[in-house]
Amino acid sequence: MGSTSRAACLIALSVILAAPIAASAQPPRSDNPTAVPITQVRVAEIPVTYTVPGSVVSDGRIDVSSRVVGFIERLDVREGQKVSRGDLLVQIDPTDIDEAIRQAQAGVRTSREELDDAEQDVQKFTRLALSGSAASETVRKAKVRVDIARASLDRAQSALSAAQAQKSYAGITSPVDGVVVSVARRRGEMATAGSAILTVESREVLLFKTFVSESNLSAIDQATPVLVRIDTLKDTPFQGRIRGIVPSGDDVTRRYEINIVLPNDSRLVPGMFGRADIALGVQKAMLIPRASVIRRGGLDGVFVLDGTVARFRWLRLGRNVGESVEIVAGLSGEETILAAANGAVRDGSVVATVESPR
Repeated sequence: MGSTSRAACLIALSVILAAPIAASAQPPRSDNPTAVPITQVRVAEIPVTYTVPGSVVSDGRIDVSSRVVGFIERLDVREGQKVSRGDLLVQIDPTDIDEAIRQAQAGVRTSREELDDAEQDVQKFTRLALSGSAASETVRKAKVRVDIARASLDRAQSALSAAQAQKSYAGITSPVDGVVVSVARRRGEMATAGSAILTVESREVLLFKTFVSESNLSAIDQATPVLVRIDTLKDTPFQGRIRGIVPSGDDVTRRYEINIVLPNDSRLVPGMFGRADIALGVQKAMLIPRASVIRRGGLDGVFVLDGTVARFRWLRLGRNVGESVEIVAGLSGEETILAAANGAVRDGSVVATVESPR
């Protein structure tokens, strides 16, 4: 057989073998298309939020100090201990105060005796002056002495009241219901006026403290509620209200402090880190159900209907809005998609559509 005949035979054989392969490569047409629920890409107004990090702080952090000078006789509280309003926190040694009270009491007794003596002299010299046995000048001087003695008694009584008030300051009680967060002194040490002995943090009012940028400051409406999410509480949302914005920004960062009042919840503890979602207005956005999104190879997509054929399309997603998700790119507002992911549907599958319940 010549070379020309052999070549012709090989070409014919390859055509015969290739024919069934090419036929099998075409996607089979289904006589029973998969029934799938569908939905429409919708355009809706969603809130524009500004998310900023911050921390939970106490609005009642109080440095407890003494108004009197003396040795600390009793200090039994420790860091982390819960205290109630009126609980005794610190007792100052009252020895010096008691001595001051005794001296003031002695001064009051002396001044009262001098006043009594001066009043008796006035009565005596007044009778003598009526009978001509004493001069009017003597009566005048006796009355002046009464006025001086009465003023001296007033001063002594004031000194006694001040000493007794110091006695009440020797026992320092908690001004709020809270927790002791630090103790700077110990029993036996000297307490000085105005120097912090311990710090109590109230849980009555908790704030979320954060900072906002100068560019977003004017768009913040203080009457609009703010959602605060705490990381350690698995992003549980707490609705707070803006108490105020400090109208003095940092000259380097150009950021302004904002304080958000948090609800009374035992799970919230000062020092927790979280994020606040501050509403700045609304904008139009395309939304689809989150259940319709399919993740492939680390990317998100959805099946878009082209007539009765499902075509897979990659998407760029935005924020979650309830049970929906924002579409940043990949869809238009008039397309129909599969309402839920279906493992039986492939790119190019012919499907039978069923309206998805709303």
